[in-house]
Amino acid sequence: MSTKLLARAFVVAALATVPLQAFAQDAATDPYKPSMEKMNADMQKGMDPDPTKAWVKMMIAHHQGAIDMNKVVLKETKDPTIRKMAEKGTSEQETEIKELQSWLSKHGS
Repeated sequence: MSTKLLARAFVVAALATVPLQAFAQDAATDPYKPSMEKMNADMQKGMDPDPTKAWVKMMIAHHQGAIDMNKVVLKETKDPTIRKMAEKGTSEQETEIKELQSWLSKHGS
């Protein structure tokens, strides 16, 4: 087999796997899609002319997105290290959301 023919065969074989890889990636990230879409929409809603208030509002949405992602991984994984990190992350994010909401209530939304 000539080098050119072998190269073409390799390219065709590689290209044939692209749709399968994209499908596999979509299937792997699908459980996270709703939480990511919600987080992105909520972060957009957090836009504010005041950069400090915008940051606070967007961080609340971002932290809630992390909590929602933690719920997904806790449902999907048995890995004890990841479970521990997700549980810890949820606790920390909930605390920070309360702090951010408190700041926002004191400084006007």
